[in-house]
Amino acid sequence: MKIVYWGSSPFGIPCLERLRRQHSVIAVITSPDKPRGRHLKIIPGPVKTWAQKYGIRVFQPEKLSKNYELFDKLQSLKPDFFVVISYGKIIPEDYLKIPALAPLNVHPSLLPEYRGCAPMEWTLINGEKQTGVSVISMINEVDAGKIISSQKINIDSEDDIFTLREKLSNIASDVLMDAIEKVVSGCVGEEQVGKVSYAPKLKKSDGHINWQDSAESIHNRIRGVADWPGAYSFLVSGKGKRILKIRKSRVEDASTFSQTPGRFLENKKRLLVLCGQGILELLRVQEQGKKEISAIEYLNGHRKILKESILQ
Repeated sequence: MKIVYWGSSPFGIPCLERLRRQHSVIAVITSPDKPRGRHLKIIPGPVKTWAQKYGIRVFQPEKLSKNYELFDKLQSLKPDFFVVISYGKIIPEDYLKIPALAPLNVHPSLLPEYRGCAPMEWTLINGEKQTGVSVISMINEVDAGKIISSQKINIDSEDDIFTLREKLSNIASDVLMDAIEKVVSGCVGEEQVGKVSYAPKLKKSDGHINWQDSAESIHNRIRGVADWPGAYSFLVSGKGKRILKIRKSRVEDASTFSQTPGRFLENKKRLLVLCGQGILELLRVQEQGKKEISAIEYLNGHRKILKESILQ
């Protein structure tokens, strides 16, 4: 099968590798190169880098609507499938009619749950125990097409966005190959059933911890925003106010109620914080402008400050 791949995230690389081995990737469409790193050097994204390695044609349009040149080129390629994985832009309806068989979208959730651009993050933030990958035929409504194939996985209590993303990325290629085989055999998929939920793009403020919440809820947020924007709080003491990023945590107690959420518990070896309900242990932290360290390292250097501090 001739495939045109649309994507910008490294999440889709295992799918690309599988498509290259079992089919023919005739073109890749990905985001324009952007400034990256400390010196804002223009560097190609992971999908473009992958395509260049294998000599595959790359398109990087700034816009799709009324881009007649790109539209005509894609039509001339006569692809059997579009495969779309974390592309980052809405593909206009007229493009979706180009593939001879189907435009397919690989989405990291069990649709119709968590439609939108941040399904893995919100799945963790909301404390879900299961998720998966769905491959759908694309229509003019975001993530609402018929389901061709899907697969579930369990979410471990210590999974964060990094480990969950890797798990789903690794099973996505199997689900995609199954979907392609089904479409070739004449399958058109099944309508999505169940309650629809949404996973909007994360904002910087989504990383701010509210210590009035339960320890479990805070722990889930830390897991979900670990990549971006990162979980953070304001450490307020007699020395002023500074940002403290929480990189890793563990629920110490899930049931105790506190009248002083955000206060540290007296402990020489562990960094424990009272929450609205329960106690959270901070395992790795990063103070503004400094490197990430273990909680015990931070505790050893801030013991006196923490006695009078509160997290807000």
